[in-house]
Amino acid sequence: MALNKTMFSYSVFAEKSLSASRYLAIIAACAAPASTAITGVACIAMLITWLMSGYAWQSLKISAAQPAGKMLLLFFGWLIIGCCYADTAWADKITTLLSWKKLLYTFVLFGLFQQIEWKKRFVESYLAVMSVAAVVAFVLWIFNIQVKDGNAGIFMTNYSSQSLAFVAAALCCIFMLKQPVSLQKKYVLSGLIALFLLNIFFVSPSRSGYLALPISAAFALATMFGYKKLPHILAVTLVTLSLVVFTSSTLQQRIKLGLAEKTHAQTSQNITSIGVRVVFAQNTWELIQQKPLLGYGTSAFKSVYSAHVAPKYKDWRSEPATDPHNQYLFVWLENGLVGLLVFLAYIVVAIRQGAVLQPYGAIAASVLVAIAAASLFNSNFKTFPEGHLLAFFVGCLLAQSSINKEENHGTTK
Repeated sequence: MALNKTMFSYSVFAEKSLSASRYLAIIAACAAPASTAITGVACIAMLITWLMSGYAWQSLKISAAQPAGKMLLLFFGWLIIGCCYADTAWADKITTLLSWKKLLYTFVLFGLFQQIEWKKRFVESYLAVMSVAAVVAFVLWIFNIQVKDGNAGIFMTNYSSQSLAFVAAALCCIFMLKQPVSLQKKYVLSGLIALFLLNIFFVSPSRSGYLALPISAAFALATMFGYKKLPHILAVTLVTLSLVVFTSSTLQQRIKLGLAEKTHAQTSQNITSIGVRVVFAQNTWELIQQKPLLGYGTSAFKSVYSAHVAPKYKDWRSEPATDPHNQYLFVWLENGLVGLLVFLAYIVVAIRQGAVLQPYGAIAASVLVAIAAASLFNSNFKTFPEGHLLAFFVGCLLAQSSINKEENHGTTK
């Protein structure tokens, strides 16, 4: 009798620990675009409560059984192999491995968020927080109040993270509109989409958002209505985007500035946002061509790139760099074509896994498409705000239900 009571007490404690871990994951996702402190604390607390539950091993087995989970393990395995042939100190290798830890959060969450109830709670919580944030940003913009980056309306970590946070929120609304909800809620969701669009295209100067939303929205609509309607979806997307381009002075100015910076990338006396990316891409590609298959090893980018550009230039282009502001070039240089193909395979497998799990898995797949597109010009899988946002969206919403009930015990309640 005493043994049964003890087992019941531990079961209750374990379940409460798992619930706490899930709530902390939701908090981390909501805080990721705005507060590194809250996100960091929430992540640590999430892992502690997950370990305290006693079901960590079972949940990891559930994660490893999922297609995207297997690809994550393969990618991390190759990162570790890359450490073995990188000509850098082990401190640098560990630092680089830790910069990829967001994907480990994704792997852990695959084993925690099987229940639809928790996915719904995640999306509703995120939308509630981002709705308030969008109103605040719009009001700040209207009254020309500058908080961050010298841009009115920006108050999160930076304008890129704020824009991509609203992109994720808009995608949530798009999928929620197709669900069996009341007419009143459909009006609210439609109003929120308009509010997020205003923030992305009129308030924020983030070119990442300008690129990410149209691509991910087209993918989301094709997932919802079928790929046979893709031509119609692309036409509507292009028309809408054209209207935005002609009406948003912020977007026009950013595009014009970007084109000018690209044109003068090699002759500008000062570092510019687009110009430095052009220089990074050119020199990174030159290095990749020397070791295309295996690359230079995990953590090698800074040392290899710096040694390459130092004797080549006599201006700002000779300065060392830790990242080329392109996630795919970064992976290719450090981990070779093999590492890049494994990384791309993870993205493709995760998108395919999510696309068939509507609405929540498809939301995760759409957010992944958005970040993957933006990562052509940033290393968003590794940056703190965007990396954590993506990790929790994919981990929480892409999780599949476990077929094995014995393994699933204690992880889906």
